[in-house]
Amino acid sequence: MDNNLTTIHNNAFSKLANLQDLYLMRCQIQVIETGAFNDLRFLKTMYLEDNNMTSLPSSLFLYMDQCTIWLNCGQLETFPQVHKNLKTLCVTNSQGVTVSGLNARTVLNLANSGFVCNEVPVGLMSRSGYDCTECPAGKNATIPGGHSFDAAFCKDCPAGGWYQDEAGQKSCKKCVNGTFVPPTKNPGKSPGDCIVCPTGTNTEIHAGYRACPCLDGFYRLQRFGKCTACNVTSDGLQCKNEYPVVKPGYWWSWSYPNSSDIERRFVNFTKELQIRDDSYANVSVTFEGDLPITYRCPLPESCLGGIRGEEMCKEGYKGPLCSVCDTQHFAWFNTCQPCPPLWRGVLQLILIAVLFVLLMIGLFKADRLRTTQRHHAATVIDQIASKLKILIGFAQVMAGVLSALAYVPWPSSLLYVGRWLKVVELNAVDMSNPSCFSPGLRMNELEKTVVSIIGQTVLLLSILLYYLLRYCVVSFCWKRFRPDVHDLSLARRSCLRNSWWILFLCYPSTAAHIMETIPYKDWTCVQLCHYEQQRDCPWYLKADLNIECRYDNGGGNKVLFIVCWTMTVYVVFLPLLLFLGLLKRRRSFTQVRYHSSSNEDFVSLRRRGNKVMGDLLNSLEFLDENYRFKFWYWEILEIIRKFLLTCGVKFFGSGSLSGVAIAALIANVFLLLHAQFQPIKRKSEHWLQLLSLLVISLSLMLGTLTALQEATYNDVTSDSGYDRKAFSVIILLVNGCFVFYLIGRVCVSAYKSVRKTCFGDGKCRFVTFLIYFFSDDDSSNSDSTNNTNAFEDESELPMLVDDCILSEI
Repeated sequence: MDNNLTTIHNNAFSKLANLQDLYLMRCQIQVIETGAFNDLRFLKTMYLEDNNMTSLPSSLFLYMDQCTIWLNCGQLETFPQVHKNLKTLCVTNSQGVTVSGLNARTVLNLANSGFVCNEVPVGLMSRSGYDCTECPAGKNATIPGGHSFDAAFCKDCPAGGWYQDEAGQKSCKKCVNGTFVPPTKNPGKSPGDCIVCPTGTNTEIHAGYRACPCLDGFYRLQRFGKCTACNVTSDGLQCKNEYPVVKPGYWWSWSYPNSSDIERRFVNFTKELQIRDDSYANVSVTFEGDLPITYRCPLPESCLGGIRGEEMCKEGYKGPLCSVCDTQHFAWFNTCQPCPPLWRGVLQLILIAVLFVLLMIGLFKADRLRTTQRHHAATVIDQIASKLKILIGFAQVMAGVLSALAYVPWPSSLLYVGRWLKVVELNAVDMSNPSCFSPGLRMNELEKTVVSIIGQTVLLLSILLYYLLRYCVVSFCWKRFRPDVHDLSLARRSCLRNSWWILFLCYPSTAAHIMETIPYKDWTCVQLCHYEQQRDCPWYLKADLNIECRYDNGGGNKVLFIVCWTMTVYVVFLPLLLFLGLLKRRRSFTQVRYHSSSNEDFVSLRRRGNKVMGDLLNSLEFLDENYRFKFWYWEILEIIRKFLLTCGVKFFGSGSLSGVAIAALIANVFLLLHAQFQPIKRKSEHWLQLLSLLVISLSLMLGTLTALQEATYNDVTSDSGYDRKAFSVIILLVNGCFVFYLIGRVCVSAYKSVRKTCFGDGKCRFVTFLIYFFSDDDSSNSDSTNNTNAFEDESELPMLVDDCILSEI
């Protein structure tokens, strides 16, 4: 049985006359000679099926009596004569036979030849014997590992690339490459049961235990179903071992009704899909459910990808799109930073408090110096304020742009600089990190915005309280000894000026926070659907995806939303108020050239109206002091530019290439306007502002190219690392130009100041050094002709408002 016997010769069994059972199935027998079985007179059973004989001698079974013969009759051209008591059973290759009453030695041979044997009692004395059944077509005899032959059973050929069209086989046959037996036809009993593998599969290899393996970049949701391309279903999916997973930088969520059970079934399906044999669980052959929709994360580094929602976020991140900071982390510049130790947090709070106190003292001291000193000192303070405006504006815009366009692959070094530039926003809530001191102090973006507005209001009220105290002191305490109304006017003007300064410095970040927290669909809110057929998908606030854009979602959020809607008045009317104030200032003053004894030309603006209005208008002088007279409104355009670059790009094309392109377009437009009209009157400030605009514009254009390359070429090429390094170097050089210019300017000014103060009369005077150091070369030049040539006509000369001059006119 199961050998390469091809011919049985005459008298082959002459020495086995008492043989009762003969098993010759599944040999390669082609010829049986006439007298081969003449000596087997006591034979009871003979198995000749599954051989290659096409004819048998006519007298082959002539001397056999009381015997049952199993053979394939369909392939025989001639059939031998048989005795009347001889029984022949014609079987097919796929039909199994049963043999009864076998001893253990015979059973052992049959068990290794595709038979399944069971022990049964035999005879009157209940002597044990075995019945062996040949496994039919579509099955194979299997003996579990570590067990004896009596544990064998007929096992169906598994679905996939397997079938068996013969009986009594120990293994299954392979389907042709690219074909498989579906579960509906399982077990396969013929090659015709193997059908072509579905679309998206590799039909050039064997199907295995599935409907052919998926092609690269394809996934399946059914072991015996079609495969689907990952990039067709979603940009955020990648295929891994024939199942879909979320790419790094993307996110999905299973948080919808009954999602926990669906997520569990999907995870089980992916695990079972990795089993490459027939030991997989039939209950996990198909995933029945909807895959969640993938979304690109605002900060791609925070999303690690994968399957499970809780495993997809980087350490320190959680929530929708991995955009919410976890416990022991605080939000800073679109990232979640680990909370510092307690002592460092306390020290940071003290430094913030000291910073704000020094800021207020500096503003009041500078204003006091400006109003008490004469021409050169006042000019120096004005120039310092003008340069500070440009520097602070540059820092605010760069920090705002890097924050709003966080999805652009900026160099890490530039992002590190941007985190420090964010300090210029003067947002005490973000800098203090209250959540690091206690989890109960953790605030969402709505609460942070409201607290920030309250903080600014308290700061302005403290200035008002200072003025009221000074008013009381002047009116009631000093009036008896020193009635000084002029001192009260200076205090009023100083308080008004510093209040405008605070509003001016905090406006870009405060306006951006207010606009981001207004619940308006498609602008500040994003709709997150968990699956394709979901209806009434919830809307979440882009600035904080833990907050739904619903007024009925808790009373606290409703109140905060109303506060933010109310504060849009601040966003719109502060620039409008400043514009009207500057317009009133321009109309309320008359331009007059005054020739002083020192041959210096000044323009005095004469006020008409009450003194309080005059102080109010004079407090706005820092907004137009460094601009030429006809460009008195230019600072309002600068405020609009900052607002558009820090806040507007988040509403127009946020998270896409259009957002970067719009930001680059806005920066280029304002760069061209500044270069064309040259509104700043002092040369150094003009070049400083032009350089800052140029740096921002070039950075955004390079950011646009990088984002375009990132979107177009997703695959990593051999030179992509070189391109990324080159981009990093270029953009750092662009931003470094601004720093190099400042360093060079400081060095040149210091050198000239030392020459003028130390080598002129031999005395190094510190105050004189400061005046020369911060003064402009153009303004320090005594030649009136040179001053006049710096402007379009003689009527536009450097302006200096002086109360003494006003009193003379």
